[in-house]
Amino acid sequence: MIVAHLSDLHLGHRTFDRAERGQNLRERDLSVAFQRAVEAIVQARPDLVLVAGDIFDRSNPPPGALVALARGLDELRTALPDTRVLMVAGARDTPRRTEDAGALAALDTFPNVEAAAGRARAVVLPRHETHAILLPYRSALTRPLPAPEPDPRQRWNIVVAHGGVAEGEGEGIPLECDRWDYVALGGHHTFRRVSDRVVFSGAVERVGVSPWDEAAEEKGFVLADLESGEVTFVPVPGRPVVALAPTHVPVGDPAGLQARLEEVVREVPGGIDAKIVRIRLQGTHPADLRGLDPQFLASLVDRALHFSIELTGTPVPEMDRTPLIDRVTASLETPDDRVVALLRRVMGSGAGGRGGSATGSP
Repeated sequence: MIVAHLSDLHLGHRTFDRAERGQNLRERDLSVAFQRAVEAIVQARPDLVLVAGDIFDRSNPPPGALVALARGLDELRTALPDTRVLMVAGARDTPRRTEDAGALAALDTFPNVEAAAGRARAVVLPRHETHAILLPYRSALTRPLPAPEPDPRQRWNIVVAHGGVAEGEGEGIPLECDRWDYVALGGHHTFRRVSDRVVFSGAVERVGVSPWDEAAEEKGFVLADLESGEVTFVPVPGRPVVALAPTHVPVGDPAGLQARLEEVVREVPGGIDAKIVRIRLQGTHPADLRGLDPQFLASLVDRALHFSIELTGTPVPEMDRTPLIDRVTASLETPDDRVVALLRRVMGSGAGGRGGSATGSP
């Protein structure tokens, strides 16, 4: 018995306000990552596909997210007609109102799909000799918590859950994990093996407004052989993310600042084009940014999908709550509308704080 396990697709996720042909580019990235995962799953030909929640980025997903999911499920059904897909809703898929089942509930109409959006659900698949418990996010909010039991009449017993499980008195859904052949978890964006057969598959792409926090992590899904207990992580390529180490530039040297920025950008392997890039300037005074050439700034914004400048270690008066970007633009002796606009695009219009750091989006 081979299962493919993925989670945290976050279809419909949008950041950075960059669009092409009317579609946010990061939303498209998430759809492409899911499509790549589907293609790899088709090649692996598993018996079951387990999707452990946060399939959509919000409970009322945009049409493009629904289309991306439907296309992927249809491709699985066409290429793998004997493979069943078991899905649960995650925190992002779950509406606040309990009477609203959410978009995931409609997926039960797909002939190869079993989905649970609200209550815990047991599914028996005689052809696969499998008993599966589906534990969506909302089921973890109920009291008393569900305490599922394996079915000894079936060869394989599986749990698909969004969130953590607990043995004994710990937090999470109570589960004696060693009694189950596989526990597929979602809600954690990094692949992690809790125990031999209890696994977080992680997200298929880097999500969130700060993808640099996950720049060094591979994203993808899991293939698990229930007979042997072998668990294999399968990476899925995504949009390149570049998080550069902090660069120190002497205070009061705007020309040196630009020269250093140019040098750092040249040193990025493969360049910055179409990548998500963050540069940290350590100790740089906000006023020094006024010396940057607007054409140089514009080229950074245009080449990268997203380019961010972050100041770290910048001294800020104790009581100064002014957003950093406002302090930067206020420091311009002769405010240049183009410079101000560009700085707001790479640093954000309202980010920053006492620590003197800020990020932004074009």
